[in-house]
Amino acid sequence: MELTEREKALEEKYILDFERSLRVRERRNRLLAGWAARALDRADATAYAEEVAAAGQAEAGDDDVLRKVLRDFESAGIPATREQLQEEMRALLFVAAEQLDAESKADRR
Repeated sequence: MELTEREKALEEKYILDFERSLRVRERRNRLLAGWAARALDRADATAYAEEVAAAGQAEAGDDDVLRKVLRDFESAGIPATREQLQEEMRALLFVAAEQLDAESKADRR
C-alpha cells in the first residue's frame, strides 16, 4: 500500500514533532542540571549535566531525571519535594522550547 501525499506529509510532521520534543526535553534536562548544580553548589556543572542527561536516557518519561535530582538534593541535605522539582521542570520546559525556537529562527536567517 502506497502512502498518499497527505499521509506522507503527516508522517513527516509527526517525525519532526517527535524529534523536536526529544530536543526540548534534552535541553530542559540540561537547564535543570544547571539549576540543580547551582543549588547544590557544585563546581562541576558540566559534569553534573552529563550525569543528569545519562539519567534521562534510562527510561521513558521524566521520572528517572526527577529521581536523580531529588536523590542529589537529599544527599546534600537540601530540602526539596518531588512537586517542587516537577514545577521547576515544567517551567524549564517552556524555557527550553523558547530557546530552541529562537535558535531555529536565527539559523534560518
